[in-house]
Amino acid sequence: MSRTSRLFYRFLGLHSFLIGLFPFFIPVFLWKHGYSLGEISGFIAFTGASFVLTLWIWDRLHKTLSLNSLIAASFLVESLLLTLIFYQGQPGFLFLFALLNGAYNCFFWITQRALFFETLGERDSGRRFGNFQVVVAIIIKLGVLFGGLLLDKAGYLSVVLLSVFIGLLGSLSFFLLNEPMELPAVLRADPPLAVKEILGFRDGHGSRPVFLLDGPFLFLESYFWVISLFLLAHESFWKLGALVILLGAGFSALFYLIKNHIDRLPAQRIYALAVAGYAVSWLMRTTVGPDLNLAWLFTTLLLITFCTSFFRLAFNKRFFDLARNTSAHRYLFLKSYFSQFSIALGFALAALAFHSSQAEAESLLRISYLAAALLAPLYLLYRPRLRYSPHPCAADGAGSAP
Repeated sequence: MSRTSRLFYRFLGLHSFLIGLFPFFIPVFLWKHGYSLGEISGFIAFTGASFVLTLWIWDRLHKTLSLNSLIAASFLVESLLLTLIFYQGQPGFLFLFALLNGAYNCFFWITQRALFFETLGERDSGRRFGNFQVVVAIIIKLGVLFGGLLLDKAGYLSVVLLSVFIGLLGSLSFFLLNEPMELPAVLRADPPLAVKEILGFRDGHGSRPVFLLDGPFLFLESYFWVISLFLLAHESFWKLGALVILLGAGFSALFYLIKNHIDRLPAQRIYALAVAGYAVSWLMRTTVGPDLNLAWLFTTLLLITFCTSFFRLAFNKRFFDLARNTSAHRYLFLKSYFSQFSIALGFALAALAFHSSQAEAESLLRISYLAAALLAPLYLLYRPRLRYSPHPCAADGAGSAP
């Protein structure tokens, strides 16, 4: 394993465990403290806006700072995020919490994608992303198990102290590396993305509309669906953790087999199948409730978990294949700009709609899942690169490399 791969998995492992300890629980932490679905939607909107602002800064910082300095900063930002929970209930808490959450998400996800992109070969994006997803799933679930137990049995202080301790160790382990880590020369040499380039981005793959579509779906999965699971777990952190562990164990073996073969299967057929399964998974979410038979409930949850993970595997394989054959790292940045902008706009509108609605939270969640099921087929707009093209970026517009 190369030095880049080793450092990538160290970064990934530490952050994944930290995500499981508390950031995974942020939506249910807010729910437990009495925040409505409208207020949580507002929190998500501010998180997306903060991500965009931080990405603008990160895109300029990485030209002058070493990569290990940026990684060290990501651990420090997460530690600040955790300590802010003691300000809960004070004026402006939700806004400040969202700003730090967006900044942390940006430092983690952009750095992670840049590092992962450097580990890819020519024809192994599906297998490598599958390996990556398996590692993340296992480590996050360990964190979720510990985090849930600590939150229920020992309180927030124990989680904060453990997270800050790991975060500081992780920060030091990268900051004190003998050899500084550097991003690829081409990434450091490229000028930062300008507003005109972002707004003018077009390509022949349907990237722009799908990036805008994908943003809200990410938070429907990681926030709204986690709240639904929390309600099924009788609002217990450790029961939620145990449920997540069971679901992960139930599908991991089958998923492991699929990710080893996805690079050799017909790409468009697999992608279309994954999108169809993803749409069905949102329909199934509308049926989930405590009144279901326990065996049927667990089977449904297992199918939802599998369809979602299978779709993310197929979608990210296509994403990284296109990134490698178009504008590389700039394509990664563009994806985040559009996805996070749509998160900010989409959930701001959802917050307004939820605030004016008299419906119960469970009904609003089901309506959101039904809307997601209807919109999910739009992922089919994301098209692979043409087999015959004079240049892999020849059809790209202002936002892509010529």
